[in-house]
Amino acid sequence: MNTTWTLGVLSAGAENVQPLAGGTGSTRAGAVEAASDALVVAAMDRGHEEYRVSLTYTRIVVRPGLTDRGEVDLLDLADALRDMEVLRT
Repeated sequence: MNTTWTLGVLSAGAENVQPLAGGTGSTRAGAVEAASDALVVAAMDRGHEEYRVSLTYTRIVVRPGLTDRGEVDLLDLADALRDMEVLRT
């Protein structure tokens, strides 16, 4: 069964979520992997914003943490959706 995923960002001061990426995975695990990769790329580009991820009917708000140097913590962010998926099962 295919799983659809989308990624958007709610930037500071914005009223609406701006779509950034989306796709379909042949499995839920594949969709989680693709959405996680897109989330990390978006955070690398846009920084510390509020991201909205949707995996079929599951909606997640992600606000990346910061490192001691004030940079977006991409290592923890890469695992965020995978960790959420473990908790879901």
